[in-house]
Amino acid sequence: MRSRSVRRPGTAGAEAAPPVPVPHTQTREPGFQVTSRQPHQGHTPHLSQSENRLQAFQQRVYVFDMQRFHMVELGANTRAQDVLAALETQGVLDGWAGAGGWALCEVAQDLGMERPLRPFESVNDVLKSWDKGQMKNVFLAKKCALADTLSARNLPSALPRRGAYVDYEVKRGSWKKRWLELREQGLWLAKKDTGKDEVFLCSISSFDAYTVTRPAKSPKPFTFAVKSTDNLTFFENVADYVHVFSCGEGDGKQWIEKIMLGRSYIMNQERNVIASAAGQPPTPGLLAGGSGALKRSGTRKREVPAQPLIDVSPPAAVVAAAQAPVFEPGSLLARR
Repeated sequence: MRSRSVRRPGTAGAEAAPPVPVPHTQTREPGFQVTSRQPHQGHTPHLSQSENRLQAFQQRVYVFDMQRFHMVELGANTRAQDVLAALETQGVLDGWAGAGGWALCEVAQDLGMERPLRPFESVNDVLKSWDKGQMKNVFLAKKCALADTLSARNLPSALPRRGAYVDYEVKRGSWKKRWLELREQGLWLAKKDTGKDEVFLCSISSFDAYTVTRPAKSPKPFTFAVKSTDNLTFFENVADYVHVFSCGEGDGKQWIEKIMLGRSYIMNQERNVIASAAGQPPTPGLLAGGSGALKRSGTRKREVPAQPLIDVSPPAAVVAAAQAPVFEPGSLLARR
């Protein structure tokens, strides 16, 4: 067969003719490979880029003090109890002395305060609240007196309440005596216990109690704070990000315990974290505060035979008319 050729245009100044389209051939582009259809172990579902970044990463966790640390692999859904279990598997929690049980603590070195994480608390939620520009905050596993109090089995059945006089830091180095009260899922501040001039300070749904570890001049021997669990960038006024109080040591420990138990109660009411941490499906009606949602009883529909209420049979005249021949006898159509 003679090969086809393309003629060049006869005029020198004319535009060049478009090239003849090349028929498409089904060729595989380089770089593509045929994947095997054989099943493989541990099928991984499709994840977005952000989920892949959180799927597995290495995190430094200090043990007992700030002198030694271990690298722990974290995932998107890692909880504080998972980190402690990984450290225990490595055998690094054996042989340490101290009161209380092991707890994973958030050490906010930029503010000089720390708090123990609840066993069911998400580690990634804590990481998101840190200032990534400074990278001063760390995780510390140590013995803590509140470790057993913050466990899931000690979750309170109602929101704790407390009220007492404390010294409140109105600005850096300036303290005022105020009435502090924990109620209605928040902290309220007033000049007197009558509550006539009280103001809403913060919600413990997004604030938690911290022990102040940095030495500072305070009117009482014990200092604690309530700090937001969100990132500082969410606040226009830095003074709304953290609130510092001073009182006696016994009263201060009671405040920290009540506030942390109150937030545990709210976390379970809002997100059902206890059932999620145990790998159980959420209980219906729990988030609404009830024991269960209302539903209809399992009644059965009674089978009723379909019977006409009146006689609907056609009249005899109608039946006879329907059976009568349509075409006239003897016509061409009737013969068919």
